[in-house]
Amino acid sequence: MEKKTKMKVIIAIVVLFIVLMIFMMILKNLRKENAPRTSEENLAYINSDELEEGTISPDMIHVVIALYEGELNPKAISKSTYHFINHLVPEYLKKCKNDEVARKYFQKNKDNINFDIGISKEEEFVNLIHEIQKLSGNLEFESSRFDPDEVIVKSNHVEAVLYIKYKNNDEIAVTIRLSNKVYENKNSIKFYAN
Repeated sequence: MEKKTKMKVIIAIVVLFIVLMIFMMILKNLRKENAPRTSEENLAYINSDELEEGTISPDMIHVVIALYEGELNPKAISKSTYHFINHLVPEYLKKCKNDEVARKYFQKNKDNINFDIGISKEEEFVNLIHEIQKLSGNLEFESSRFDPDEVIVKSNHVEAVLYIKYKNNDEIAVTIRLSNKVYENKNSIKFYAN
């Protein structure tokens, strides 16, 4: 009788262990699916043909795309502006309260910033933060647009002014530079202050 009891206990422990392992794998996968993308993953997404449901392109983007003669997929331009407007601007507003904090944030996150918005210089980042700091409160996206009169075609890129409006805030303006070449280690789309 004692052997049967020991076997039952051992089997119960093994089954419990297997159930716990399965539960931990499921939990790990759920966390991974719900986790925000890393900068590298976001860049890979932006350069892909995939387009998430709900991605909204700025008004008049067709003018910019018509003048752009580079390697970027038009979807990449839409995805990158959407990510900037809906994720990065709110994050930067929340985390970069002043110049000193913005500089520290840049130093700590310079690789991600280069991946996300194509900025590799601290001063350019601080200038962009100055534009973003014109905003306040909990940002709720209202609209975005390109001005067709402010699109400049150059030999290796196109520049356009992107106007962004959030509810209960004045419109802000940033310049977007679309490189004619697609890069794997940095964003081919650069966002910076005018």
